[in-house]
Amino acid sequence: MTKSNILNATQRETLAAIANTFVARLTPAQEETLINNTLKVPNNCFTSSQLSQFAQLDASSSDIIDRIEQKLPLTLSPKQINDFIMALNLLSYRPTSIAFTGTWTLFKDLSQTDRENVLLGWKRSSFAIFSKQLYNSLMGLCIISAYGSMETPLYKSLVYPGIEGGHAYFKQQPDYQKVNHERLHMLTTEEAKGKKKYDAIIIGSGAGGGVMAAELSKAGLSVLVIEKGKYYHQDEFDADNDEFALTCLFENGGTAPNSTGSVNFLTASTFGGGTTVNYLASIGPQQFVKEQWEQKGLPYFVSQQFEKDIESVCERIGASRENITHNQCNQKLMKGCEKLGLSAATMPQNTSGRPHHCGKCYTGCTSGIKNSTTNTFLKDAAANGAKFLDLTQVTRVLTKNNKAIGVACKIHGSTKEHYIYANTVVVSGGALNTPGLLLKSGLTNPHIGKDLRLHLSALMVAIYDDEINPSEGSLLTTVCDAFENYDGSTYGFKIECFSNGIGNYSAIVSWEGAAKHKQRVLRHRNSVTTFAMSRDMDSICNVKYDAYNKIDIDFSLSKHDGDNLKEGIVQMARIHTAAGARELHVSLSVLEPFVFEEGEESDVTNPRFLKWVESVYTQAPPTPASGHQMASCRMGTSPKNSATKPTGETWDVRNLYVADSSLFPTALGINPMVTIQAIALSVSRNIIASVQEAKL
Repeated sequence: MTKSNILNATQRETLAAIANTFVARLTPAQEETLINNTLKVPNNCFTSSQLSQFAQLDASSSDIIDRIEQKLPLTLSPKQINDFIMALNLLSYRPTSIAFTGTWTLFKDLSQTDRENVLLGWKRSSFAIFSKQLYNSLMGLCIISAYGSMETPLYKSLVYPGIEGGHAYFKQQPDYQKVNHERLHMLTTEEAKGKKKYDAIIIGSGAGGGVMAAELSKAGLSVLVIEKGKYYHQDEFDADNDEFALTCLFENGGTAPNSTGSVNFLTASTFGGGTTVNYLASIGPQQFVKEQWEQKGLPYFVSQQFEKDIESVCERIGASRENITHNQCNQKLMKGCEKLGLSAATMPQNTSGRPHHCGKCYTGCTSGIKNSTTNTFLKDAAANGAKFLDLTQVTRVLTKNNKAIGVACKIHGSTKEHYIYANTVVVSGGALNTPGLLLKSGLTNPHIGKDLRLHLSALMVAIYDDEINPSEGSLLTTVCDAFENYDGSTYGFKIECFSNGIGNYSAIVSWEGAAKHKQRVLRHRNSVTTFAMSRDMDSICNVKYDAYNKIDIDFSLSKHDGDNLKEGIVQMARIHTAAGARELHVSLSVLEPFVFEEGEESDVTNPRFLKWVESVYTQAPPTPASGHQMASCRMGTSPKNSATKPTGETWDVRNLYVADSSLFPTALGINPMVTIQAIALSVSRNIIASVQEAKL
């Protein structure tokens, strides 16, 4: 592993002490307890020898400091890195360390027990926000770095039959049938510089950009799609390697906190955008959402045309409920809902009705069955003559007389700007990137980047006695919609399954000391992770960018949205308990996990369980995570209430359009791919009509 030079020797020593507190070598007594407890687990697949070896591994056995140093530039902005280093410095010197540890002894010199108590104090702090943020940051970095790579001894010691769960498992299914797609051609640097002008340049290749490319090229326009991420053919995805996916397919190396640690966000950065790494959920918006958007002066959303657009994109991506086999995780969600009388349904998948058993499609679909934009709309665009340019950063849109005339971009890592001209420019960079590009291009509309909406999620890990193998089978095939309007506001939540490997799982499951955490990590095989996805109503949320153009989110959780997160935790706990779960863990929360005692039945009427449920309402909500961002360049009826026209064109600059989730007037409340694609169809029609009108 290549070493970095971000940290000095003292900082590395302090960080190593922290990492080895989170992931520690166990004492003989702790090792004996771990072995005895694990061997009693039904369907246990580990031997005493394997468990003993695992017990003696600590974070340092996995080159933890080198791994963390490599992650820092990928995950954090330069300012956040400086803050991280400052925190290590404060812990490395007695006069400042005492404020964090409560003792004159340096953190690195404390006993394991005392170091654990310090970390738990940070985690549970009600007033020292900095300490809680520091805990969350260090916990995530240390634990995922230790368990998240297939190369580490810790990961290797946890391998069990079924942990891969990607293409290898898929191939074992009797109905397995791969769909082979031809490689799309990416322009070379020379080719990119060879053509000076196109009819249309589309920035971004995700749900919106893919549809725009297909429709505009079908209309006879010359089209160039520019993507800052890398194009991967299906044969280049590593289905069993979460580290590959997080590093290569997502912004910031995966889930990243904003600068204040008040929200975590996840967004794709690869050719095909979110459609390459999403969970195949293919569903349109609820009727009440369409009516709310119509009330904002946007009649398109209650029109027959919008319904036709939804049907059209669903047909192209093969949205279907046929041949869906629920894996154990989705079966547990469905079972719990049925026992409680809650509404739950099968989620349509963009598989054209083909059987699909890949539990790792968030690493890219190696079978080619998932109909991402790469395998559908962008393939159509290529057939129509569209050109593709990956690994290229658009720095600004070129304008003249308030009209878009092209883009300035840095091709394939070049530090020099290159100009490519076009009659029309479409920005489809997603709700976090699109506002920044518009602002850098000189647009001044005050709504750009303002009132960003998020799907705010609380995550829960439920541990069962059953063999679950959470990485096997299709990822998200069940949705509980019983609470989407539970308080009458229409801003409720849905409950869905979340697939994760050992690395993410180990960071989500509760840490209450190294010994307990190691026992819980060994239960990955028995785990089901779900999330309650809330429709953000009124949290303060704006996109901003630091001096290095790194995305940040100015976020403050509202009472309504915080209460939603709490209710989501309660309802997930009830569903899992009804389905037979034995342990309940809430991610990024001060809540103690709930554990049913040996011989105690999993029962939602259990007095201890009911007392724990009451404690959820009295505690602060967990730090939310968001995989869906929307409404940062919302469409509307006037520049006084929106950043873009109902046509998708910006109010500031003619022939400059937006076609992604940032157009949404509000948060959506359901997985957004289909809605983005339908709106992109509408925007493409508006562009084509404008081009045809200009020719008259």
